[in-house]
Amino acid sequence: MTNNIITADNILNSAFEGIQVNNPVNSDAVATLLDKFGLRWSVSKQPLLLPSGSDTGFFGIVREDTQHTFATCKDGYVPYQNSELAELLHRISEKTGYEIHSGGMFNNGGKVYLQLSTGNEINGIGKNRTKVKGYVTGINGHDGTTSLKWGEVNFTICCRNTFASASKVLKQSARHTASIHDKVEQSIREITGIAIAEKSIFDTFIKLSEVPVTKDNIAKIVREVTNVDITLPSSQASKDASQYSINRSQELLSSISSEMASKGETLWGLFSGVTHYTSHVLPVPKRDNARLESKYVGTGASVDNDAFAMVLGFMN
Repeated sequence: MTNNIITADNILNSAFEGIQVNNPVNSDAVATLLDKFGLRWSVSKQPLLLPSGSDTGFFGIVREDTQHTFATCKDGYVPYQNSELAELLHRISEKTGYEIHSGGMFNNGGKVYLQLSTGNEINGIGKNRTKVKGYVTGINGHDGTTSLKWGEVNFTICCRNTFASASKVLKQSARHTASIHDKVEQSIREITGIAIAEKSIFDTFIKLSEVPVTKDNIAKIVREVTNVDITLPSSQASKDASQYSINRSQELLSSISSEMASKGETLWGLFSGVTHYTSHVLPVPKRDNARLESKYVGTGASVDNDAFAMVLGFMN
């Protein structure tokens, strides 16, 4: 089978030549982007005082439009505003031609994200000829749970799930300190590797679709994700694991079976079973966008990352 791969090997070679530090994009374009995804608000670092009025040395990270306090921090914390994230993604868009694809927030704005479509894709992976598209995603946390992160994330059209492209969800990151803006500027200058990295990832997906899966591969993945050894007799498994874990293992096996039936009994089918599980079955908190949050920066992302690392080990 021939796989038609649309890549961007050369698109970024000179994309960022001559870029100016601290040269903001058109403010109207940023405002439009923020309005579209409900992100046109800012956060501030406000001092926390004792009832007596004494300074505690701590600050609250406050969403200014709702006055919701996301977390506490110390003086060294530097907020990275939604407008700055929008500017970062907009600048990448202008220099590469990648189009703004989506955006939004998790947990009332505790985390925000914006995503670009790279236009790169693979058509025809595996038995059911899956399509995989490439995206560049930027995520920022105001709640203290994640730093600013940006990089490649891929999207499997057939079951609408996102998953990590390597052992880290987003490879570029910057902590909320005084150096955050300098690190972002430096990274933009060095971002020419995105297209090359994405091609390498797509090539890996094709290879996974050509390697037959084994029962041992499946058992190891299930044990890694749920801590249940499915090679043991059911009576022994019930002694070694909780009923909750056993239930999760059965749900994961069901997802793996379903995905391998459509994508083939390969490592690609096995990994797709894991991403199906984290996209549709894995328990998540009962709040808006909780499943998407899990896939981007939570348990789902961790499970996908670990599983991806394991299938690469099986392949090698």
